[in-house]
Amino acid sequence: MSQAGLRTIATVGPEIPIEFVTNSGTAEAVLNVIEILGAGGVTTSGSGNVITINVTGGAFTWNSVTSVSPPNPIQILAANGYVCMGASQVTFILPLAPNFGDEFIIMSNTSTFKINENGSQVMRIGAQITTAGSGSVTSNTVGDFVQFVYVGANTFLSFAPQGTISIL
Repeated sequence: MSQAGLRTIATVGPEIPIEFVTNSGTAEAVLNVIEILGAGGVTTSGSGNVITINVTGGAFTWNSVTSVSPPNPIQILAANGYVCMGASQVTFILPLAPNFGDEFIIMSNTSTFKINENGSQVMRIGAQITTAGSGSVTSNTVGDFVQFVYVGANTFLSFAPQGTISIL
């Protein structure tokens, strides 16, 4: 049997990505290596062909509060959750200088709560809005829950409120 010509078998390796697009930029592999790093409560680990991204901690600092500890009214801090304990209503006051997107959560566990405003601030729950600068949001039943986000223009907008909430 004769062979007619020379045959070459080419070996082609797997496709290796060279560019990785993220929500906030693009990374390029250098010498076929891309680093995946964590920061601010995020860690990464790798084994074989798996990269694991771990997030530790939560976005909120949680506080158990009563009508006397800490002394009322309690100045609300961004990225804080408050669980109302004790037998008497807990009073809060909105943040003085919030930034767009600042959030807070207040839950009534064994006592109710009241949130007061500063200056020309308002709170909105659905179509209801408080009286600018002098309004309040009050929990009427143990188990009530509100979460507010600051949306600018002195306005705090609630999403997913639960229970019997009064708006003045």
